[in-house]
Amino acid sequence: MTGPSLRTIMLIDDSEADNFFHGLLLERSGLALRVKVFEWAEKALAWFADNPGHDVDLVLLDINMPRMDGFEFLDHFHLLPDEHKGDARICMLSSSPLDHERERALGYPRVEDFIVKPLEDETLPQLIRARTIR
Repeated sequence: MTGPSLRTIMLIDDSEADNFFHGLLLERSGLALRVKVFEWAEKALAWFADNPGHDVDLVLLDINMPRMDGFEFLDHFHLLPDEHKGDARICMLSSSPLDHERERALGYPRVEDFIVKPLEDETLPQLIRARTIR
């Protein structure tokens, strides 16, 4: 890659190990200037509510999390005013390739893709496509 394609990628996943691995992969790839990590979906949602005009281009959102799962996050995220959502597009992450989860996720506005974890080098071009579809 010739330089970062994205400003900020946000990881939302309750797995510390996945966040560490995915964060390293993304930082090493040079895909984005910054990687921002949240282990709790409600904290990420509060961050969006408190940061209108942010530079998050892509959110990598785990589906299965305690307290607030990925679908609950999407329900609340889409209620935010547009300036709080910004230009962020969302790619759902799941540890299982269940068709009903994929179909449900892709039914949300701004959800551009569904990837089975873990992220790998071969997945990175898919992230760029997810961000640039619209």
